[in-house]
Amino acid sequence: MPRPATVSSEQLTDALMRLVVDGGLEAVSVRTVAKEAGVSVGAVQYHFKTKDDLLYAAYERVIDQVALRAQAIQATSALDFVSKLLQELLPLDERRAAELKVAMAFSARSIYSERLAALYSTGYGALIDAIAGALEQADPALDARPEAIQAVALTDGLAWHLQCAPTRLTADQALAALDAHLARLAP
Repeated sequence: MPRPATVSSEQLTDALMRLVVDGGLEAVSVRTVAKEAGVSVGAVQYHFKTKDDLLYAAYERVIDQVALRAQAIQATSALDFVSKLLQELLPLDERRAAELKVAMAFSARSIYSERLAALYSTGYGALIDAIAGALEQADPALDARPEAIQAVALTDGLAWHLQCAPTRLTADQALAALDAHLARLAP
C-alpha cells in the first residue's frame, strides 16, 4: 500500500496553476509541479497518476472557483446578477487575471483532449444555463438562450483582449461594452 502523501491535491493544483500563470502549460510536468509544491514526484503521483489527471483536476478547480463565486453573488436584480457573473470572467484584478491565464491555457488544450473538452463543455453549459435563467427572470418574453450565448461570447472576447492586448482595451472600456450590451436586454 502506498504511503499517504504529505500534500493535498488542492496544494498540488495550486502549484500547477502558479506554473501556468508564470510560464503556460509548457512549464508543467509532474516534476515541476512537485518542485513548485516542495514535495517529491512520488507525492504528486500519489494523488495524480498522470500529468493529464493533474491538468484535469486543476482545470476543474478553476471552474469550481468561478462557480462558487457565482453562487455568492449578491444582486439587486436578475440583470445585475448577469453583469456580476460575467464580470467574474474578466481579468479585472490579479486573481481573475491569473484564473483567466489558466482557463485560456486549458481551453486551448481542450481542443486536443476529449476529457478536457468535456469539462469545458460542462462548464460552458452551466454558465449559459445560469445566464439564460436569470435573463428569463428579468424578461419572460426574451429569447434568453441566444442572448446568453451572445453575452458570454462578448465577455469571452473582452476577456481575451484585456489579457492579450491591454494597451488596446482598458478595463473601463470592457465594462462599458458589457454594460451597453446588457442594457439593451432590460425589460
